[in-house]
Amino acid sequence: MFALLGWGSFKDWLSETTGLRHHGWHVLLGLALTLGFTWALRRSLGSWLPLVLLALELVNEVSDFTRYYVSGWPWKPGPTMIDIVLTMAAPLAITIVVRMTSPHVPGAPPGTR
Repeated sequence: MFALLGWGSFKDWLSETTGLRHHGWHVLLGLALTLGFTWALRRSLGSWLPLVLLALELVNEVSDFTRYYVSGWPWKPGPTMIDIVLTMAAPLAITIVVRMTSPHVPGAPPGTR
């Protein structure tokens, strides 16, 4: 439980120290982790496998919920949904565009092969 509270404090410190706001970190880390997973797993950007990022984002949001719940802070689903969308929008868009345009990705439209 305390590890989750420490994770939240680290995220607050990171935003304050760098000047990059909370939402900016979601976008930046979503892209960086997608590129990192793609490289580490040796997959195409059109592969769905690098989107394991969604699982990590959901763990992050569960930790945020737990931190709010334990601390007695009010929690609303809106900010959680915004964080998920900000983290996943760019990686999902990249995956979809690559799948639609690359002749090397299985399932690409017939006109691109």
